[in-house]
Amino acid sequence: MKSKNELDGNPFQFGVVIDDTAFCNRIKEISFLKQQIENGYSTWLFSPRRFGKTSLVDKVFRETTSAICIYVDLYNIKSLDDFSRKYSDILARELFNWRDEIKSLTNKLSDSFRHLSPGVSFDQFGNPGFSLNINKIEQQRDIETILDVPNSISQQRKKRICIAFDEFQEISRIDPFLLNWMRSSFQRHRDVSYIFLGSKQSMMEDIFASAQSPFFEFATRMKLSVINKTELSGFIKEKFNDYGLEIRKHTVESILEVSECQPHYTQFFASVVFDLIRSGIDQDKEDFRDSWLNRVMYSQIDIFQDIYDQLTTTQRSTLLALAKNGGSGIFSDKVRTMFDLPVSSSLTEALKALQKKALVYKSENEYRFANPVFREWLLTL
Repeated sequence: MKSKNELDGNPFQFGVVIDDTAFCNRIKEISFLKQQIENGYSTWLFSPRRFGKTSLVDKVFRETTSAICIYVDLYNIKSLDDFSRKYSDILARELFNWRDEIKSLTNKLSDSFRHLSPGVSFDQFGNPGFSLNINKIEQQRDIETILDVPNSISQQRKKRICIAFDEFQEISRIDPFLLNWMRSSFQRHRDVSYIFLGSKQSMMEDIFASAQSPFFEFATRMKLSVINKTELSGFIKEKFNDYGLEIRKHTVESILEVSECQPHYTQFFASVVFDLIRSGIDQDKEDFRDSWLNRVMYSQIDIFQDIYDQLTTTQRSTLLALAKNGGSGIFSDKVRTMFDLPVSSSLTEALKALQKKALVYKSENEYRFANPVFREWLLTL
């Protein structure tokens, strides 16, 4: 067994689905989602990107025994046909026993995916694969057949099923009628619950909070916020301690000040600080904060410049005001005069545009940067 000073790697994780070793807090959120699944209730979960929605649901699913849990990512789905085939493949892999002999398995698949000519094939390594042999899947009858498969299986097995659709706001892009067909099917599913994850606030609200939407009031709203500062502080110190390293209170506070307690960026910044301290850099030096922040910023400068170049003058001024003055008083006469901002109606439109570009998000009555590194870069202009 290795000692603390012999441990390899970096204890902080970001840009991936977080495993248990790097998961911090979310105790209330985990409990809530488990209860929703156990009761068979559906949930729509919103947060900006990199707040840990996928990691949260992944952890809940790993710890859930009361239901069969299935994850579906809609981000790279290209069309209705593409959705139907990929969703069918996921359902086949997760809900059917591939150890069954081929004739029995094929019969079960044919019963569930009726009219769609399901097929089973094996690759060179003997691994089974699922396919639908119909030329193009676009008819409502065929779509609803696929959507109803989980309900049929849950009734047969007397077992709850929970399905998470990640980046659910993409559903309107995939096909405008798919929302209607989903609602038509899902409202009949007694033992199947759904978790709809989304990262674009206005689009998710249009789907679940608009009276004109077929999904209006279909699911319980859940907003994922930043993680408690005290919890993150203890988490960072614990990870450094595991490696026999000390991190000063002022260093932890600078990480959380810049990250605004967003989980992805907190782990990102902490990983950079960890490497610097382990390499022998003195964290008590006056320029230590600039050292790790410049390292964080360096790889993204070209991206930030490209984003900034494509913004209107009003959008640029709005972002600079948010970066330098914060997001709570953006409509005050003082701030509008200081940053030469337009009248309230035009400023509102600029903020809506920035939200659609996923550059800012609204938390309570305050606008915040989705990427705090971008905010720090703006402060250098």
